[in-house]
Order: sequence, then structure tokens, then C-alpha cells
Amino acid sequence: MPRPEPSSTTAAPTARRTRGRRARPRIDRGDGRWIGARSCLALVLWLVPACLACGQSMFLAANDGEELWRRTVATVSADWPIVRAVEPDFTVSPPTEGLIETAWVEAAAGARDAWPPRRQRVVVRLVPASSGAWIDAAVETQTFGGAGESSGLLLAGGWQAAAGPDPFTGSLVAQLAPGVDPVVELPPLNDVAVLQAPRQELPWSGARFPRLTRAGVKVVEDYRNFYDCESLVCLTAAFGAGAVMANTGFDTTMQNAWQRGVEPTQLGTFFSGCKDIGEGRYALPIFGAAAATGLVFEGNPVGDVVGEWGSRSLRIFVVGAPPLYALQWATGASRPGESSAGSDWKFFDDNNGVSGHAFVGAVPFLAAADMVESPLLKGTLYVCSTFVAFSRMTDDAHYPSQIFLGWYLAWASARAVDATEMRFAGFEVSVMPVPIGDLGGMAVQTRW
Repeated sequence: MPRPEPSSTTAAPTARRTRGRRARPRIDRGDGRWIGARSCLALVLWLVPACLACGQSMFLAANDGEELWRRTVATVSADWPIVRAVEPDFTVSPPTEGLIETAWVEAAAGARDAWPPRRQRVVVRLVPASSGAWIDAAVETQTFGGAGESSGLLLAGGWQAAAGPDPFTGSLVAQLAPGVDPVVELPPLNDVAVLQAPRQELPWSGARFPRLTRAGVKVVEDYRNFYDCESLVCLTAAFGAGAVMANTGFDTTMQNAWQRGVEPTQLGTFFSGCKDIGEGRYALPIFGAAAATGLVFEGNPVGDVVGEWGSRSLRIFVVGAPPLYALQWATGASRPGESSAGSDWKFFDDNNGVSGHAFVGAVPFLAAADMVESPLLKGTLYVCSTFVAFSRMTDDAHYPSQIFLGWYLAWASARAVDATEMRFAGFEVSVMPVPIGDLGGMAVQTRW
């Protein structure tokens, strides 16, 4: 029976599973520029043919690993005489690999008269894995020759290894599972050139007082985020809505309905009891103590969480307090019952157009909401951030437009602080080339 010449023919790879043993390239956020998808795809298209040419192992899915081993032995023995077969052990952990070695045989008939003589054998390794096995096969070739060859006369010599083994995995896998696309193991990524964006050094990393510098840099970035174009557009829209509420009958109608329907109830009593949460004389020392706790116990999981909450809360206050104070005077609105103008804006006539309690009372809950991932918990904290605002309506101390504007300033400030934290949080993207069909693809992992 004729024996096949070394072949590198492979089935088309597809990305059903990856082994996870190879080092993955990491693409950091760096200076904000991302490596383009075209560059990553070009890298994949280079890697896939390279792994096929280098004889990398292939993963073949199978429900019964022992049956796959028997089929492998039968397929190899059909063309090559097997002299050694070490069966893999699927029961131990980790499982041991199987080995098939064939006898040395002369090269194919077309090369029998060539000089020097050549012989070949096949070596197959099968490594059990979950739901299948990794198969690596190669054809080893030796030539007969040595020193002292002259005019076709061999004085002394022996069998010598030719160039490295020829890949045979693709041909074997194609015989074992015709029409099935195996998963190809990629070559080591540390052996190829991988594009990588430069890492971004934190602005306070080389400072003499890194903690103080870190606080200053973050506050400056908070202000930059708060006063960027997008934030100002939203802020303008919010104050436009507040102006409509304040200078029409909406505020008066809603306030009177709240006093009749909510204030006498237990819900009204609950809201009134939340008013002290919005007292700056209580809230600011708590925020400061929490931030200091984070500095003292930096590196401790609990200390880091408490410190981040305190730092976020203080910075939200620092960002939102100046526009709050300015807009209280600019709107010039009064409290309910203080003026015949009601909630109408009379510029610079009074200083109650924006509720300070609604602003301060929302800060701790919005800061905590930005730190959690659970949608349910995040939504609960957002609801809690409105309790102090409703307490001001219940106590007939502010109109709806005034508590809305106070809460919105806290929310906009929280968004600015959260954007700063995301920028300096070490956001990273890892890209792993994955062969897909005849082309290639990417597995992308984000981490922060």
C-alpha cells in the first residue's frame, strides 16, 4: 500500500475553543489611541498560516476520548506499520498523553532509486482534553550517508536525521474526521511581533507627594469633565426645564398637591426624617473621615472601598457647590410662602432658586451608586438619593423645580467624577488572535 508523502494540508480552522496556555498580547489604553481592527486582523491572518506550516497541534472534538484514540491507531496503522503504541490514560488528572510510533520504512516508490537512500516514520502524540483531544503528528525523515563518499562509493556512514520533522497533523485529522473543522493551536505569541500601545504613566507617579498630587489632578479633571461641551448642553437643558416649572403654574400646583396628599401620611413623615442627611455640617465631616480612612488603610479592601466613597463624595461636593451657590442667587427664587412671586425667577432677588439640601443629600448615594455593578443595587441607591429632596417639599421649604435642580447638579457632578475615575482606573483591552474558517478573528477581553 503506498504511503503518503509529508503533507501540511489541514482542515479549515474555526474558533470553537482555545487552550488558554499561550501568552496573550495586551493592548493597554495608553494615550487613548487604540490599535485598529485592521492591524489585529492582519496579525491573525499571518499567525494562522504560520501555525499550520509549523505543525502546531490541533484540537479534535470527541464525546469518547478512548474511541478517538482507537480510530487514530487504526488510521495510522492503515498506511504505516506501528511498532509502539502507548495508550493515553483518561482517568487520571491531569491525563497522560498517548504516543504512536511507526517502523522506519523506505520512502515512496518514486524516490526509491534516488541517492542517498531515505527512510521515514510517523510519530503521533494525542493529549486528552475536555470533550476531545489535542493531536500532534509529524513525519520524521532520515538519509543514509556520512564521511568518505567518493564517486558513489560509501566508505563509512549511517542514518542521519534530515531537516526537522514535516507536519502531518492536518492530513491525519482530515482522515479522522472528514468535513470537521478542528481548532488550531496558535504559535507562541512571544515569538512574533505584536503591536502594543504605549502604557500611560499616571500623572502623580513621579511626584514628591503622590497622594496630594493625585487628589489635585483628579479634581482638575473633575472640573474639566463637568464643564465640557456635552455636560454643559445637558445642564442647560435641565435648567431650561427648571425654568418652565418655576415660571408657570406647575410648581404651585405640584406643591399644593404634595402638601395635601403626601405630607399628612407616614410617607411624608419618613421623608421629613431624611432632612438631616442633606445637612452639610453633618455630611462633610463624614465624607472627609471616610476619605482619610482610605488613606490610612490604603491597600486594605475595606479601607479602599470606604476611602473611594469618601473621596468621590467630597469631589462631587467640590465640583457642584460653586455652580449651586451661583445659581441660587442667579435665579433669585424664594421659598413657598416667602414672596408673592411664588416660584418665579427674579434674578438676584433671593437665594433659594436651587435646593442645597437636595444637592448635599444626593451626594453620598450617587457616589455609592457609581461604585456598584448590580443594577438592582444601583437603582436602589438612585431612589434613595431623592429622599432628602422630597423632604424639602414635604416641609414646604422648596418648590419642585428647586429640588429638581439641586438633585440634578449632584448627578451631573457625580458623572464628572465617575468619568475621571474611569480614565485613571487602568482600563485595558487584551486581544487574542483566533483562527476562524479560512480567515481569522479576535477574542477581546476588557479589564479595569
